[in-house]
Amino acid sequence: MLALCGPLCVSANQADRKQSELDALKQRLQTLQQDFHTTQTHQQEAADELRQSERAISSSVRQLRQLDGERQRTQSDLQSLTQQSEATSARIRTQQAHLAQTLKGAYLRGQGDALKLILNGADPNQTARDLRYLAQLSRAQQTMIESLRADLAQLSALQQQATQKTTELTQLQAAHEAEQKKLVADKQAREQVLQKLSVKIQQQRREISNLKRNERSLTQLVERLNRLMAQQAEREAARARAAQQAQRKREAGRGTASQPSRPVGVNTDTPVAFRSSQPFSRLKGSLHLPVAGELMNRFGAPREGGGLSWKGLFIRAAQGTAVKAIAAGQVVFAEWLRGFGNLIIVDHGDGYMSLYSNNESLYKQVGERVQPGDTIAAVGNSGGQPDSGLYFELRHQSRPVNPLDWVK
Repeated sequence: MLALCGPLCVSANQADRKQSELDALKQRLQTLQQDFHTTQTHQQEAADELRQSERAISSSVRQLRQLDGERQRTQSDLQSLTQQSEATSARIRTQQAHLAQTLKGAYLRGQGDALKLILNGADPNQTARDLRYLAQLSRAQQTMIESLRADLAQLSALQQQATQKTTELTQLQAAHEAEQKKLVADKQAREQVLQKLSVKIQQQRREISNLKRNERSLTQLVERLNRLMAQQAEREAARARAAQQAQRKREAGRGTASQPSRPVGVNTDTPVAFRSSQPFSRLKGSLHLPVAGELMNRFGAPREGGGLSWKGLFIRAAQGTAVKAIAAGQVVFAEWLRGFGNLIIVDHGDGYMSLYSNNESLYKQVGERVQPGDTIAAVGNSGGQPDSGLYFELRHQSRPVNPLDWVK
């Protein structure tokens, strides 16, 4: 009796001790879950801040591109005005020289005094001819003088326009510099929000996941200890088998669920402009990925943490790199979306759509038509993505398809 009671009493004491540990662990888990709910509220606020910041950056980059275009047009107008002013100045100098020669010639020929021609006693017919010539010469001189005055007025107007354009160019340059400073400030604010959001999410999820795993393990242990008091040997064997199976599952999960830390491939070609009357389905095997960079996953491979698989490709690339449309189509979505950041979707017809997410800025809006090779966005890490790059999907009838099947 004593020999039989010994192992069972030890098991009972061990079960009581483990039950106390389990109760304490549950209490700690409940407290942490309450804290996690509070953190989720903060996470929502941080996500809203992230959304506003990344929208502001997208708008700033788009306005900056427009400002550069206006500055280039103003510079072109200024060059045109300068050329017109120089041409008018040259014409004025030519007219002034011609008028001076005409007046000098008339003076040397003695044709500048009509009264002298009348009173000199010459032949009346010759005098009449001389007077007509003198009148014609006077009218020509008057016309030349009026033309000269008009050119001088035009030159003055052109110089005023050139001065005005110069002032506009200076103002545009100042606005350009101010916009750049604002963009840098917005990016710094966005990076701080991203860092705060990432730390909170990772820390809370890791702690709760660990506590839940510990609670499950401890609950199983208590149940096994209680059963052990009745069938010690059989339960010990069952526990060993269960532990081995759990270990194999954990090892298998760790072997398949991690995301590659090194790229699985490199893309160097990007879309170029081309014209085709064929439907999108006929372009399979002839397209290019929208951005050059490192391919960090394979289509259909498990994501980190397990449970989900990759429905597209993440292409790691430098921030600000141009994202290009793979084919002709129409923009049907261009907005910030939770988990995807600045997302743009292009409809190519026949149920085919291409998705470009995690962008720093979107250059196209809903309803706009795009052609192959058009720059539609800039690479970023919006939506909480830790790495700078583009997440790209290709879908048919809402179902994802492997983008690599469609590229050269």
